[in-house]
Amino acid sequence: MQTYVGSLNFVDTYTVQAAPCRWGTKVGMNRIIAGASSLARIAQAAFVGVFALLCATSGLFAMPPLDRDEARFAQATAQMLESGDFINIRFQEAERNKKPAGVYWLQAASVHAVSTVESREIWAYRLPSVIAAVIAALCTYIAGARLYNPTVGFYAGLLLAAAPVVAAEGAIAKTDASLLACVAAAQAAFVFINARYRSGEAKGVFWPAMFWCAIAAGILIKGPIIVMVCGFTAAAFFFRERSVKWLSRFRPLMGAVILAIIVGPWAWAIHNATEGRFFIEAVGGDMVAKIGAAQESHGGPPGYYLVLIWALFWPAAALILPGLRQAIATRKAWPSFFLLAWLIPSWLVFELTATKLPHYTLPLYPALAIMAARTVEHGSALRWGITRKLGGSVFSIIGAVIAAAIILLQREYSSAGVHAGVITVALAIAAASFVAGVLLWRGAARIGTATAVMTSATLAFTLLNFTLPGLDRLMLSPRVNEIVIASRLHAIRNAAAPSVVAGYYEPSAVFLLGTKTVLTNGAGAARELAAAPGRAIIVERREEAAFLSSLESMNLAAHVIGHIDGLNYSNGDHTALTIYTAASDMARE
Repeated sequence: MQTYVGSLNFVDTYTVQAAPCRWGTKVGMNRIIAGASSLARIAQAAFVGVFALLCATSGLFAMPPLDRDEARFAQATAQMLESGDFINIRFQEAERNKKPAGVYWLQAASVHAVSTVESREIWAYRLPSVIAAVIAALCTYIAGARLYNPTVGFYAGLLLAAAPVVAAEGAIAKTDASLLACVAAAQAAFVFINARYRSGEAKGVFWPAMFWCAIAAGILIKGPIIVMVCGFTAAAFFFRERSVKWLSRFRPLMGAVILAIIVGPWAWAIHNATEGRFFIEAVGGDMVAKIGAAQESHGGPPGYYLVLIWALFWPAAALILPGLRQAIATRKAWPSFFLLAWLIPSWLVFELTATKLPHYTLPLYPALAIMAARTVEHGSALRWGITRKLGGSVFSIIGAVIAAAIILLQREYSSAGVHAGVITVALAIAAASFVAGVLLWRGAARIGTATAVMTSATLAFTLLNFTLPGLDRLMLSPRVNEIVIASRLHAIRNAAAPSVVAGYYEPSAVFLLGTKTVLTNGAGAARELAAAPGRAIIVERREEAAFLSSLESMNLAAHVIGHIDGLNYSNGDHTALTIYTAASDMARE
């Protein structure tokens, strides 16, 4: 018997039966097997990357800027490009001392490369998230392949890429997809460092450098979250190993230098630029405040994420419990211990934190994906009947609920009503969900998982490209923007005076209408119109009486150039907006 360790070192040692070959040597056969194995791994990685790219680009161009976080990030990035100040983070005149500058820099580079700040094309701001989703899937593949084998990595990468929350975050211009990529990269490097230590291989520089660069990038993206996730994992392993030699494999001195080089200059610059306010507000006003009390009504009891995981990680719904059970059963083996150390401590912290949003646990999904994928490859799903059947049922039920939601959303929030094509797609998703659920129920793990993955990817494409963009009654800011452009009163497109918005303060309006958009009340809108008549005035119905009364007191007149109404999904309020301009401007047109 001969053994061979793959040149990319993604997998455990293969055991190969020696056989005669045309060169008459065992070495020749081993080289053939090694070459075929390497090509297979490259093909698998390429497939995972392309699949993740297709999932993450769902809605890239179709979805308008979303309130509130995406529009805030995009607007702050636009202001960096407009002002040339890449240190201070601002939304209009207000400092935005919540997250570090990393994602703003990535978005600014993307916009500079493929678009312009004047065009306000939101897809250009989303490209870093798309790329991050692909990196996260590839790193999950690499980690799963090195922990177990390439088949596990392959299924894990596909499961992660097709997860609804990953596909959604990959198409949104904010921090979470980028943080996911950083965590996945750091943990993949962790796997290789630990594996090389156990196999007695030389220390090397590449994987420790990758680990610390990912940590530094994660800090620049979203502060200490990556330190918490990777720190808990490392702490668990340190107590398991109780070895300074193991810890030295991470090259902590090199790590300190990398962190100082990457994070240090920005930290010094932002501290000086804000006179220390950034760290006071980011740590005390944002991070610590979220732990003790729910901010912006984003709260939930412990168990919140445990309930949501079945829908957010829908393609793995039938495999989560078997995967977790198998990891616990084999926890003495270091790969299972690693996955549990990645998942459980940080999950408990997120559950106990008062402020909760569905995407907060996203950095833990690669660990779940690898656990789930191992049950597919290992056949554990075939043995554990109760969890398998429960998971298959949950998958089918969630699919039916999603299909019904697609139809109901169209009926309630699309002025065009429910299209026959929407019904057809919704029914197809429900049918595919039922088929996948039955396959998983019966223990056909591989084909059932493949069906679940493709169904989830189809759902992401349908929702983000067709369903949600078609809900025009929810898209208030884009509809306002279209009216202002058509009236030739747009501050960016037509060099008009900045628009004024009274009573409607969503950041998407500022991003679309321009940085100098004035946010005020009804009386303030009347004064703005008096000061510069050639502009659009957008008035929410609760401010309309004050606006008209103030105009009358100033002997001014305004004409209506448009009216829209719908649901403000950020706060759940029915909103009616009327767009005015000065009477003299209407006469000129």
